[in-house]
Amino acid sequence: MSTSDPSDDKRDATLPAGCKDLADAIKHSKMAETSDVPKPRLKKLVFLPDKVSVQYLAETTGASLHTLAILMEELHIVGEVSRSIDFEDAAKILRTYGILAKRGRAV
Repeated sequence: MSTSDPSDDKRDATLPAGCKDLADAIKHSKMAETSDVPKPRLKKLVFLPDKVSVQYLAETTGASLHTLAILMEELHIVGEVSRSIDFEDAAKILRTYGILAKRGRAV
């Protein structure tokens, strides 16, 4: 008596090219999901510190905190609109509005 499911033969258990484990495969699929969305042309450059308040992002983009909360969820950014987020996450949010973020202070 065999315990394997006959449909197991049809399943593909290989990882995408360049992935060494399941964690890499998950990151690869998330990157593919977000890279398909066309980004608007860059229209502004801002300099940000390592931590940025979501309120500042709302002021910079002209978006409401509610809109940014929805965008954060879509981009898989964990955080609250009443707190600060990392530079990398802030840069992702700003990029969707056509704003390029760089580390540092404006000169």
